Amino acid sequence: MSSKGKASASATAQQTPFSSSDSSSSTPVRSTSPAVSTSTLVKLAFFTVAMIFFPIGTYFISVDRYFDGNTTYAGISAAVMANVVLFAYVVAAVLEDSQSSRPPINVKKQQ
Repeated sequence: MSSKGKASASATAQQTPFSSSDSSSSTPVRSTSPAVSTSTLVKLAFFTVAMIFFPIGTYFISVDRYFDGNTTYAGISAAVMANVVLFAYVVAAVLEDSQSSRPPINVKKQQ
């Protein structure tokens, strides 16, 4: 390989997608914060567990206690409970979104 080939190969190897030919530009700063907040993940985990256990628990509690073995009514009550959990999740998501879209309040510090 000639010296001309080595020079062009090293110049190509030094350029990255974020760099340009002039040396005054800087590389972009990458965010180290997570894409989703911890409170959002906790809410998601809570509603996931609730969607699994609340309807099933409602079915087994209501089938003998309230409906005397009638599985149709117990199934309907379990479906209603699943819809209640889903509606609660949507409300929690909307409230969280509306809280995060508010502009920050500027508080002036007294010196």
